[in-house]
Amino acid sequence: MNSSNPPIFTAISTSARQLYLLLRCISFVPKAEVQITPEGLRFSAEEARVIQGLAFLEKGLFTSYTFSEPSLALDNPHTSDDSTSDTSTTPNFQISLAALLETLQIFGISDSSTSSSSHSFRNPNGGFTSTYPTAFTTPALALQSAGGTCRISYQSFGSPLSITISEGGVTTTCDLTTYEPASNDLDEGIPLQRDALTLKIIMRSTWLSDAISELANTNPTILVISASNTTAPFLALEGQGGPFGDSAVEFMPTSSSSSSTDSATPVARSSNKKAPLVTETFSVAAPAGSHGRVRQRYKFDLIRKAARAMALASKVSIRQDRQGVLSLQFMIEIGIDGGAGGSRDGTNAYPGGVVANGAGTSAAGGKVTFVDFRFVPLIDDEEDEDEGESHQGRSDDES
Repeated sequence: MNSSNPPIFTAISTSARQLYLLLRCISFVPKAEVQITPEGLRFSAEEARVIQGLAFLEKGLFTSYTFSEPSLALDNPHTSDDSTSDTSTTPNFQISLAALLETLQIFGISDSSTSSSSHSFRNPNGGFTSTYPTAFTTPALALQSAGGTCRISYQSFGSPLSITISEGGVTTTCDLTTYEPASNDLDEGIPLQRDALTLKIIMRSTWLSDAISELANTNPTILVISASNTTAPFLALEGQGGPFGDSAVEFMPTSSSSSSTDSATPVARSSNKKAPLVTETFSVAAPAGSHGRVRQRYKFDLIRKAARAMALASKVSIRQDRQGVLSLQFMIEIGIDGGAGGSRDGTNAYPGGVVANGAGTSAAGGKVTFVDFRFVPLIDDEEDEDEGESHQGRSDDES
């Protein structure tokens, strides 16, 4: 493609810090898949097909966003000869996530979480937390926007992703190499069956972050999520396999008949069902034969890779389907008075907001965006086999 032609994509942001903090949430792998769409930039990070992180930088986060959808046959050198000339596509490529983050903080974005992570603060919503308040809690993300501009552009298929950051009269331009995508199927990843959910919870992200931090003290290998709307414990997180024994965090229930002035509670529950006090939405659809309880195991180390998003978000939507796939969708407020929005693909995971491909607007006019994590559960057969080998080893030693 002729370089004199206008670029496929150009966007300008007045805050490289916001982009950095959002993308850092999924920086658990060296490279990420990038898809440029008319609605925004979609970043996907995946490791061993067991964890996937998705971040969507909606075009509303930028002061200027220009996208010219290219012709696949004319602009993509990897198109086969039998492709039709009128076929269109959106650019999809891999990029070094570590290099991108280093570029966005080239003028020095301090990580204040390191200085406060060892301290506990009293949360006005109840409980102690190490994530309140920090520079990552909202509305700090909106208020601490650095001066200057960040310009991102993509000239054509196969071109580098160019990032130009200007601040204080100093301008730096970095061209980041783009790589072939791991798959041409942009929707390929860890699927979540939204029409077959067994568990759906909406709560403050602080509560989940505190619970995971508490369980981490025993260094567990497995996280067990147990939920029921008929028998206690109604919601429990258990850490198993640690050298210091097992531990559990149980959330206290409240009956649906109790008085409540929280307008965020979306649904009325039947009189014989209860929900944890900390939840805004609590729905359990246990499969037959499970005695009304949903219980699933996950690798604890994988869940901890979502810790940055937990600390940054104001709310979290916890969803689990019949296959045990777990989705943690974190709502991150960008505006000062950000409110509830929707999921990255347009499905409304949070009530009351305006949804647009992973970003939303609150009633107060603030912006929100979402970071979504997917986790594959542990398979019972594999764990039983590992335990059998361990017991066999002990028998051989004893003999």
